Amino acid sequence: MPSTQHARYVDVLTMPDVPLTFLSALVGRSAYALVILPLLFAVQATTGSVATAGIAVAAYGVTASFLAPFRARLIDRHGRRPVLLVLAVAFGGVLATLAVGAFASWSGATMVILAGIAGSVAPPLGPAMRVAWSELAREPVLLRKALSFDAVIEELLYLVGPAAAGLALMVIEPGLVLLVPAGLVILGTVLFVLSPAIRRVPHIRPATSTSVEGSAARGRTLLGNTHFIGLLLPAVVAGLVSGNLTIAIPAAFPGTEGAAAAGIVLGLFAGGSAVGGLVFGALRIPGQARVQVIAIAFILVVLSTAVGLTSDAAWMTVAVVAAGVFFSPVMIVAYFAANDFGGENRKTESTTWVNTSHNIGAAAGSALAGIVIEVTGVNESFLAVGAIALLLLVVASFLAYRRVKEFSRQA
Repeated sequence: MPSTQHARYVDVLTMPDVPLTFLSALVGRSAYALVILPLLFAVQATTGSVATAGIAVAAYGVTASFLAPFRARLIDRHGRRPVLLVLAVAFGGVLATLAVGAFASWSGATMVILAGIAGSVAPPLGPAMRVAWSELAREPVLLRKALSFDAVIEELLYLVGPAAAGLALMVIEPGLVLLVPAGLVILGTVLFVLSPAIRRVPHIRPATSTSVEGSAARGRTLLGNTHFIGLLLPAVVAGLVSGNLTIAIPAAFPGTEGAAAAGIVLGLFAGGSAVGGLVFGALRIPGQARVQVIAIAFILVVLSTAVGLTSDAAWMTVAVVAAGVFFSPVMIVAYFAANDFGGENRKTESTTWVNTSHNIGAAAGSALAGIVIEVTGVNESFLAVGAIALLLLVVASFLAYRRVKEFSRQA
């Protein structure tokens, strides 16, 4: 392999054990890009209610997102293999049960409860793979490239997945389509935990209560570290931007023809994000991660806010694509830096909090956009979200440099 200072993406992907480990995780992770549409249509077909179907999808999304750090904590405490296998089998089993419910016309309440349970046991394969990257690519230059490539592929999964699910739903019953992500998550997880890279790394158990240092460490929480909160806020900001775009762009292109245009613009945002992630991973940018993530998030906010300064469709599209270029880099740097906060015992939890922070921001951005658009207009939603995002980045800057009280005890 060439010097890591000049490493290429191909050098990362051809490292020992990387192809099998990454592809295995990718198979399992693809389930999450496929599950939403068949779940929506399965519940709708069963109950005859779009509202109930929407509630079921929301129940799945809420439990999948907000319980993710707790599932990650289980992995850190008990090891990847047992926890991921149990969660994968449970997730696949609940999806299969939902499929049965779709054919048996179970009640809406039952389907909503099952959807919520499915989300609550979704195995955190993305965070687990990002932790695996930190073990496979130990040089910072290689790790940054690996995380960049990982983020781009995940972006592409969520572009291709819904389209593939939509095509499947044209010819197959929603209940049967639900079995596809159920099978993929079990297959991918089994292959992932049995891959040599995962089997080779021993699980490091957290210090027991008999250890004074262990007791002190267990008393700390990641969210009690203000530097860590300062790292998470840019991820929240990225979520605010994407959540606002999801609601505001369709509102800016109303009508039947506008729906197609909105889909294209949102697709271009994702495409710009993928390109930005690849370019960012190929560059050597000096400076600390906590400085980089705030600076990149600031550019993202400025460009996304600029969308609200025009009503011209072409210029809005240009601004959206330009903003997209800086979306993935925010998440990449946040994932990269989160590894340091997790130490040896909480890496999965720390990287999962980045995901959860983005999801919180996306939910808030979507809700805020809907309210602002209803009261004032589309352009104002970009300005309102931009103002809130800038305020959060100011707070993040303060927290990133604030002197953190060190927790220590004398043995």
